[in-house]
Amino acid sequence: MSQSSLIIDVSPLMDKPTGTRETYSFEIPLEFENVPLSSNISGKVEIMKIEEGFNAKITEVKTTLELVCHKCLKKISQDVNVDMAERQFLMERPAEVRDENDLYLVHKKDLTIDLGEFLRQEIILHFPLIPVCSKSCKGLCSVCGKDRNKKNCHCREEKIEEEKPLAILKQLLKNK
Repeated sequence: MSQSSLIIDVSPLMDKPTGTRETYSFEIPLEFENVPLSSNISGKVEIMKIEEGFNAKITEVKTTLELVCHKCLKKISQDVNVDMAERQFLMERPAEVRDENDLYLVHKKDLTIDLGEFLRQEIILHFPLIPVCSKSCKGLCSVCGKDRNKKNCHCREEKIEEEKPLAILKQLLKNK
């Protein structure tokens, strides 16, 4: 198993009837490019034989990311949970493929499927949009750079007139 893979042997299901399922649990260290994981990834995988190949369903996936607060630049840990996701791994390449990045194939030579990329994509989809250390984070002062969570500064931030949404109203009042 490579550092970015979760490879499952599907050969025991090859001679089974359609609809046969096998379930596996995992807790493994994985490393993905541009995914700052700080813990093992754990979860369950259910592999079901379908006519065209196999359906892989991952559930209860849990891991922790090491991120940086968007406001104060402090390192934070963020739990990521993927409740459920599914992909089909096909035995044969279809004649028409809409999106190459969404095509998953069974490795025919050793009858395995690699869930690594599928898992990486699901974890990325569950990243927080804007990571913050807390809802009440005050961030850094844009003038002096002090962390406002630790110490109040008395810098006066002047807003540029164009940035103020109601600045145009001053102009209207002056014209009367």
